[in-house]
Amino acid sequence: MIKPTFFQRVKITISEFIKHFFMAQVSSSANVLAYYSLLSIFPALIVVGNLLPILGVQATTLLNYLETIIPKSIFAFIKPIVQDSLSNGSGGLLTAGALITLWSTSQAVAAFQRGVNQAYGVAKDQDPITNRVLSFVWMVLVIVIMGAVILFYGVGELLLVRFRTTFHIQTSVIDTVSQLRWPVSFFGVFIALSLLYYFVPNAKVMYRYVFWGALITTMLWMLLSQVFSLYTVVFSQAVATYKTMGAFVVFMIWLDMSGMVMMIGAVINATLQSLRQGEIHEKKQFWKRRKEKKASR
Repeated sequence: MIKPTFFQRVKITISEFIKHFFMAQVSSSANVLAYYSLLSIFPALIVVGNLLPILGVQATTLLNYLETIIPKSIFAFIKPIVQDSLSNGSGGLLTAGALITLWSTSQAVAAFQRGVNQAYGVAKDQDPITNRVLSFVWMVLVIVIMGAVILFYGVGELLLVRFRTTFHIQTSVIDTVSQLRWPVSFFGVFIALSLLYYFVPNAKVMYRYVFWGALITTMLWMLLSQVFSLYTVVFSQAVATYKTMGAFVVFMIWLDMSGMVMMIGAVINATLQSLRQGEIHEKKQFWKRRKEKKASR
């Protein structure tokens, strides 16, 4: 058997990527993700604002992380809203914010799951109740992991400052820790995406393919923040003309592009696995296994 040349392999890879790209309906899926993400952001800030004092974490810690992963112009637009949400909390707002956040975020994850399943070609014969429950579980898990990374980093920095005199900790060590926002943010986003790409699809997924998609998506997302900052500098006059409305439009564009980057990561995973294994098989859910067991009796 004649092995394909380098250019033939590149051509096959590109054609396979394009096939899965259209299967996933990347643009439509990104729009839905952006919509539900917008609905969940501000109620989530209300919830976080009520929980931060209990955990002993300052609002500036969360703002530092947001500044790392969000373009500067968008951060300047949402910073006053974030500060107000984090500083003014109440029990009633906490309950309402939690309910709205859970609903909208679960909708976003469910939309993400549909798009990923389409990318893998396993979009048929899905149970909507099972999908919604699984979406809720993985949404909570990702939020817990991201919160744990931020909490650990924030509390760790506070502990270093508090015990600096007792353990003779040098100021340079504390400065080094405070400068690790980029690596910590990168690691947190990478872990969250890896979990989503591995567990959310209804396909039999291999982690060695998920790794590359999660890594590329994380790099693209962090790069997107920097590129968007340059874009808004060029677009600044138009944004300044419409002020808040212009900044909101830019924010929505950034959310839409972020959703597109996430879907492209899923397409990369599906492409790599398809090239290596051929046909991608659907993962049997527990409700299907129960039906098969009953039918075999």
